[in-house]
Amino acid sequence: MTVSRESDLIDRPIAIRFDGLQPSILAIIQSEMVDSLGVAWRAYAAYQVDADGVLDLEQASPVFGSFTEPGTAGFFWSMTPKTNLDFSAFKEAGPPPYEAGIKRGHRFGLPELIDVKAIEVQFRVEQNGAAVLEAPLRLSFVPEDVRSTPVRVGRVRGVLFEPEGAKGLPGVIQISGSGGGIYREDAALLASHGFSVLALGYFNYDDLSKHQMGVPIEYFEEAIYWFRSHLGHDRIGITGPSKGGEGSFVVAANLPDMIKAAVPIVPGDLYLCAADENGIPNAAWTRDGKPLPWAGTLEDWEMVPEPLRVPKERVLFNARMNLEPFYQDEEVYKRAAISVEKMQCPILIIWGEDDQAWPSSMAVERLIKRLNAHCYKYPVESYGEQGAGHFFTFPGFPTSLSDSILHSLLPIYMTMGGTPAATARLQRNGWRKMIDFFHEHLAA
Repeated sequence: MTVSRESDLIDRPIAIRFDGLQPSILAIIQSEMVDSLGVAWRAYAAYQVDADGVLDLEQASPVFGSFTEPGTAGFFWSMTPKTNLDFSAFKEAGPPPYEAGIKRGHRFGLPELIDVKAIEVQFRVEQNGAAVLEAPLRLSFVPEDVRSTPVRVGRVRGVLFEPEGAKGLPGVIQISGSGGGIYREDAALLASHGFSVLALGYFNYDDLSKHQMGVPIEYFEEAIYWFRSHLGHDRIGITGPSKGGEGSFVVAANLPDMIKAAVPIVPGDLYLCAADENGIPNAAWTRDGKPLPWAGTLEDWEMVPEPLRVPKERVLFNARMNLEPFYQDEEVYKRAAISVEKMQCPILIIWGEDDQAWPSSMAVERLIKRLNAHCYKYPVESYGEQGAGHFFTFPGFPTSLSDSILHSLLPIYMTMGGTPAATARLQRNGWRKMIDFFHEHLAA
């Protein structure tokens, strides 16, 4: 088994080739990992070995298996728990501990990895019912050459991730979605590609408010001033998924001279409400101490048919259908649309066509239409994936059950939409496009 890759980091492409197999018969290859709860996750595929006993996974397509396309990615994204009982355990477990696990806060249908810097994936090759090879493959989440530094300056809370000895690198602010907190693994991996990354908390982190209510734009302004001082330049971009995608637009539109590139991921295009611990909607964003005009008022929710308003116990809630009645209302749009035309930077929007967590497909269409109507003079790129859902993170992690989530703050079971294969493609291609985009537009 010959493995070719740039490093052992989970987001790097991997090429695998097998030599010396029995020629011209099937080989069944299985990948397996065990998470922090002891649950085994695995994927498999069967291939026809060539007449020379060679199997190159970059070239060969599976005859059958848990995925169908050539390449090694399927051995990771198509992993599922060995039994349905294991997934049932996820549904019964309730919210994860605060600041625990990948995508801290929400509980996805993902392997539970708590305080884990790397995982080992065991590959096993069988022919004629017998194992002919077993080999481990290490996948790291935290690059060894990336240092992390807690940031507590004035009101600003977060963690700075930078490659050792970094000087003058482009800066990227990364913000979370509706669960709050920060995404440590995403930020560390992004930093390993040559960025100084500030994983910026803005709620549900450290001593900040638990819920995203009344977050002041001035908080981000303070964070950017600090980041500029640290970097010694002003080449700073911003990115985030979901509510962080909305937030990326909000910050860049309200502080246009401070953001030089924006990558909103599965975003909205409205100033959407936040909810308190009692589920009462409030303004999510403020400026100069006043709420920015927002969607999701009690009057707006009256537009939503009763059956779509309230989640049912143990049933996946479709928030897109819940939000759409007022999200597509013209008066609500006039009141609460983010003035993205005020931005002064290149934009890359990443989104999934089958997003069921909220109406991001509608939002992306309106965003581009609005920018064109205002003759926006900066580059605008859009990458959407047919059949992909709402879940976005670094590539290399299972997406087989990522259409399910227990929201950490609401808390409700939600559907994220998308097929595992398409969502994995969105992550693979979108992650690479984001890195290239920031390098292009934040270069010195």
